[in-house]
Amino acid sequence: MKLLFQSDDYGISEGVACGILKGIRDGLIRNTGLFVNMPSTAFAVEQIQQYPQCCLGIDINLVSGFPVTPAEQIPNLVKPTGEFYTSGELREKSNLSASETFFRQVDNDPFPFEETLLEAENQVKRFIELTGKKPGYIHGHSMMTPNVEKVLETVAEKYQAPYSMGIHKKFGFHWLTNNWNPKPFPIEQQIQTDVEGNVLKVIPEILNYEYAAIICHAGFVDEDLFHYSTYTLIRAKDLYMACSPRLKSFIESHDIQLITYNDLAEA
Repeated sequence: MKLLFQSDDYGISEGVACGILKGIRDGLIRNTGLFVNMPSTAFAVEQIQQYPQCCLGIDINLVSGFPVTPAEQIPNLVKPTGEFYTSGELREKSNLSASETFFRQVDNDPFPFEETLLEAENQVKRFIELTGKKPGYIHGHSMMTPNVEKVLETVAEKYQAPYSMGIHKKFGFHWLTNNWNPKPFPIEQQIQTDVEGNVLKVIPEILNYEYAAIICHAGFVDEDLFHYSTYTLIRAKDLYMACSPRLKSFIESHDIQLITYNDLAEA
C-alpha cells in the first residue's frame, strides 16, 4: 500500500514554511507545493534544499498576494492595488458557493483562460529560476474552475511536469475522507477541531486501496499568514497530525510506503 502525504502552501509565509519543514523532518510530509510569489519564497527555497526526501512542486496561486505577471497584463485577476482578488472576493463577484472548492460548471468563470494561463506559466518560470529545475508536480490552490483546470493541464503538459489531479486519477488514488476543514472555517471552529483524532478515526480506510493520499495544510502560524489566508490556526493542528507518533505507528505497523510524485512519474 502506498501513501502520498502532501502539505500545500509552502512559502505562503515564513511560519508556514518552517512548520512544513518540521513536518518533513519529524513527520510524514513527503510532498509540498511552493508559492513562488510571496515575500517568504526565497527563504522557503533555500531551506528545503536540506530535505531531498521531499518532492518540491508548485502550487499555482491565483488568490493570494501579488502576481508574478505585470498587473496590466492580467486586469481581471487583480484589484486596483495590484494584488490578486481573494477567493472570497471572487466567489462573491461570480456568485459561487462559499462552501465549495471545485466548480465543474461556472456561468461566469472568474479566471479568464488567457490571463490565467499567462500567470500560471510565469509562476512555473519563476519556480525554475528559483530552484534550477522544473516542479516535481503542479497543483492548484484554493479554487478550481473549468478554466483553472484547463490551465493547469496545459502548463503541466508544456513543462512535462506531473499534474497532481491527473496523477491521482491515473493511479486510482483514494483521498482520505476529510470533513473537518470546511469553507468557510471560522477561527473558533479551527480551535475546536481535533485533526489528529479525526485522521486516526478514518485512516484504516486507506488499507483497502493500493494508492491513497492525505493532503493537508501544515505550518506554524505567524502574523503574515492572517493577511494571506483564512486557514490559520488549523495549520498548527495539521502539523501536529503530520508528526503524530500514533499516526506514524499506524503507517509503520501496516508496512505503508510513503511515496512522492517523483516515484509516480518514474512508475
